[in-house]
Amino acid sequence: MKRPYLTVLTTPIPSFQRRQYLGLRRRLRRLLKPDAPLPAVSPYPGHYAVVRSAVEGLRSIGADFNHDPRSFGELARIVYAPANEALRQAADLKREGRIDFLAAGPANALFPEEEGNILLDPAIDLLIVPSGWVRQLYSASGPAIVGKTRICPSGVDAELWKPSGAPRESQCIVYWKSGDEKFVEEVEAILDSRILEPVRIRYGHYSTGEYRKLLDKSVFGVFLSSFETQGLALAEAWSMDVPTLVWNPRSEASYRGRSFTAGSSAPYLSDATGCEWSSIGDFSGMLDHAIRQREKFHPRDWVLRHMTDASCAAFLFNTIRSEATRAHGELSSS
Repeated sequence: MKRPYLTVLTTPIPSFQRRQYLGLRRRLRRLLKPDAPLPAVSPYPGHYAVVRSAVEGLRSIGADFNHDPRSFGELARIVYAPANEALRQAADLKREGRIDFLAAGPANALFPEEEGNILLDPAIDLLIVPSGWVRQLYSASGPAIVGKTRICPSGVDAELWKPSGAPRESQCIVYWKSGDEKFVEEVEAILDSRILEPVRIRYGHYSTGEYRKLLDKSVFGVFLSSFETQGLALAEAWSMDVPTLVWNPRSEASYRGRSFTAGSSAPYLSDATGCEWSSIGDFSGMLDHAIRQREKFHPRDWVLRHMTDASCAAFLFNTIRSEATRAHGELSSS
């Protein structure tokens, strides 16, 4: 059987014995508990949004790839492993000579030394990062890892994140990820003073449907996050044609107890998608400017040109192909 050019591996491939055991277990479960629902299994293990965008984007462009093959005989010689458990298996397979080229990132770890130094594994040939400032962050780990990095953002499903066309009046969604509540209240008071109705949403405490409905009614989105490696929630807002007013302090931040200087809270913010501000003192002036310029923002058009699943997956696939060819020549999928 001809193997694909690329495998996206997010779940380790089980051994033959393990597959036999799992099959027997499933059959026994159906006999002993015929009415019990099976445990939920994510179709996109790892960072859901990143893996979903890569897999669905590659499918949409007809790329020669497979996702989480059930046996080693279906594994391509080039593997992209954006989830850690699968990356560890793929690194071992690379050392055994069973694959030729291994790509990882962008969501395996924020710092290379996390997760047992997973991104420092010499078996990794290519490390995908979501933005330029993350690549700069990796420079502290030395030139070897920086030389492997290539910037490839993830996309969004522009059909899912599509405005209904219903009229929008004065609602402004306030996306709260960082900063204390007093800071959020100060932002909301300024919005109130401009006859904008703030509706607060807290990071990690909403569903996709809730977020989409709020965006569909909002004229602006105010985003409060001390840093973002890419900002997929921002891209979802842009796809819903909501310009974003982003707090972008570029200051000291922390992640899992480690301090660092944040490069950006919105690496892909542009004149088409919104404005940035760095302190509560300059929020009022920026807001007045954004209200005056509202018709000049075209965030959904920007996403359709630059950040759909298909466009980002095509860039990812071409980047992997280019780097694999540079390292090994044109690899076949036999």
